[in-house]
Amino acid sequence: MAPVRNPQAAAATPSGILTPSSSEVASLLNSNSHHRPLKICGGGTTSRCAAEAHWTVDLSPKLRQLTVDQQTHRVRFGSGWTMGELQGELAQWGCMVTTGLSGLPGVGFVLTGGMGPLSRSLGLAIDHVQSLSGIWGNGQPFALKRAELSEASAKHSIQQWTALLGAAPFLGVVQEIELRTLHLLPLTVVQGCVDPNRLAELITAAEHFPRGLSLQWCWGEAIEVMLVARCDDPKAVETLSDLTRTIPLNDQRQTTAAGLHQLPAFGSRAFPSTQDLVVHQEVIGLLGPGWGKATPALLQALNAAMANRPHPRCSLSNQQLGGAVADCSSQVTAFRHRDAEWKPWITASWPPDDHNARQAALNWLVRVWEELSPYCPGIHLAQLHDHLPWHGRELEAAFGPWLTPLRQLKQQLDPEAVLPPL
Repeated sequence: MAPVRNPQAAAATPSGILTPSSSEVASLLNSNSHHRPLKICGGGTTSRCAAEAHWTVDLSPKLRQLTVDQQTHRVRFGSGWTMGELQGELAQWGCMVTTGLSGLPGVGFVLTGGMGPLSRSLGLAIDHVQSLSGIWGNGQPFALKRAELSEASAKHSIQQWTALLGAAPFLGVVQEIELRTLHLLPLTVVQGCVDPNRLAELITAAEHFPRGLSLQWCWGEAIEVMLVARCDDPKAVETLSDLTRTIPLNDQRQTTAAGLHQLPAFGSRAFPSTQDLVVHQEVIGLLGPGWGKATPALLQALNAAMANRPHPRCSLSNQQLGGAVADCSSQVTAFRHRDAEWKPWITASWPPDDHNARQAALNWLVRVWEELSPYCPGIHLAQLHDHLPWHGRELEAAFGPWLTPLRQLKQQLDPEAVLPPL
């Protein structure tokens, strides 16, 4: 089995680890399988890719097929690839797909939305999906193509397609995915650190950025900032240059990347003295529109919360959306937060095997969540928390009016709840 990258999942003692081929996945989901309950592992970055008394289905060793079609500008690949591996392979063909700040996640990155530093100009990763194939929770195969769907002739398939784009982990195991590719886009990346007052200035400025420029930040012991501009967008490059003169960053560094596969590491300078700490973590991602005039007061409240972190690896990060994310209708995918300008995510950290520290960290996470919830009422379900008491609240905030039809679809496609509960 490829290393489970999440320390909490790696410390679990599952009933066993299964590494199926494409033809074997269906038998694991079939009602007569004794391998229950299941946890699906692709990139191995979430806390629930392995769990006590569950079977871990590791897709990474055998679902490794990959085909690049340069004429149609598409790539078809198995769900055993991580996003970093995929980008490295595509770079050899002079192309890329829209991925995020880290190369470690697997295809769950795409299937739960797929946000990255180029989302403002290119949209979400799910907006580039052309086809999906795999096995529903009831053991039946599916193969859906965007081009073949029409409301008149395939209404049932449209419901399934819509659900898979944002809620796939609850309904089936995607074995193969086809994405539209793009030519490699050179990027200018500026990184550095700021204090909370300067961060508020950056956030206010960012809400007026051109689409080719985005802001990311990570707040731990320090506040690390990353600004990413498309080199083919003159307005984005000009705005970035002006911004770094008017709001200079501490220890400012500028690099050029040939594409997303060369995006520099992000977050390490937010934790200068705690890099070697082994911790367990839970992460919750929020979504919300622009903060506008509320930004200074919100940052002041968050500054107080950050000063009371129960563990030095507890953190708050944020990624800018907006722009092209809103170009797609909220009705065509189960990801409905098309008005989102910001995706903050809160990370609770604690030492392994320390129950009291775990509870303190989770309590802190909820407190920060409450500070942010008036401004970011949505949830991005990139991580699953069916083992935590706020799973139901997460589902409501993530899917809203989609939740009832998703539950009805789950009754058809995963009636024995082999996959995570809705």
